[in-house]
Amino acid sequence: MKLIYATDVHGSFERVRELLRLTTADVYIIAGDLVDIPFYTVEKARRYHDLQTYFHSLRRDRGKTAATLEDFVATLLEEPDLPGEVWEKGDRFRYETMRARHILQKHYRLLDNILSLATAGTAFALPGNHDMDLHHTLLRGRDLHLQCHESKGIKIAGYGGAAGNTPGIPERFGVAYREGGGGKNDEMYRFFQSVRPDVIAVHQPPYGIHDFAPPMGETGSHALRRYCERHPVLLCLTGHLHDQWGLEEVEDTVFLNPSHFGEIVQANGTVAEGGFFHELEIDGGKIGGVRHRKLVGDLIHDLVYYERREGEWARRVVDRERYGALLRGINCEPL
Repeated sequence: MKLIYATDVHGSFERVRELLRLTTADVYIIAGDLVDIPFYTVEKARRYHDLQTYFHSLRRDRGKTAATLEDFVATLLEEPDLPGEVWEKGDRFRYETMRARHILQKHYRLLDNILSLATAGTAFALPGNHDMDLHHTLLRGRDLHLQCHESKGIKIAGYGGAAGNTPGIPERFGVAYREGGGGKNDEMYRFFQSVRPDVIAVHQPPYGIHDFAPPMGETGSHALRRYCERHPVLLCLTGHLHDQWGLEEVEDTVFLNPSHFGEIVQANGTVAEGGFFHELEIDGGKIGGVRHRKLVGDLIHDLVYYERREGEWARRVVDRERYGALLRGINCEPL
């Protein structure tokens, strides 16, 4: 089975279209964050975030943190003596929340149309922390979150989302990330234990593997790490942290993060180019060679080729210029 994995698309849907046009695989996994913001402009997203921040603070002050922000605001607007300024902000927040849902659903409709072009194989989608629950979109038939599919005898299962709320994404429509350390009440752990997948696709990486985020340190999922240590998992595909890419094998599980596929506008205003994905073969319950590749316009470049030699993974750098740029975290192509 040939598998192609791209993650952190961040709205670069035309790039996904090119990937499908230029490659052939049995299975494509296009993972979150599928979209970047649930509005058409950054300014609208910032204004919505300002409203979220305002009501987050008010919800905390009133001790109502158990309620979603949308439910809290809806209840707040029913108060007869609510100050006019608060009511106005609440009404605008309610309207913009529903508008965000409408825009997100349009984005996912477009992506579903693009993924339907993968006629040679099956294309799945996994939501990240920038996405809404795909069960309520046209992508629900491709959704890997809490779903398991089989292709050529290989079971593939996924768990989307990430810990914490993402600014600018409506709480009510986001993916509920119920990771509790791997205990009996842990949704992720129980799901994987029930389906016993060969390949796992997640957004948030496991604890201690491709998960370092300064200044917090290791930020990965304890439940996922514990599951992979206790059960036979051939391959674990992750994302979320764009600079924590690479191949690592721990306890007979291969962990892959190709870095971001879409363009990313960084905190300092610069654009990180993206285009990275992994292509690999699974045959006889084993992973063959793994190609770390980069899509640039209508061309695909091989950066690194990984293969097993005497039980260890050997790395052969194919494109030193592009691989070196990725190592240094700088752009290589003209924007």
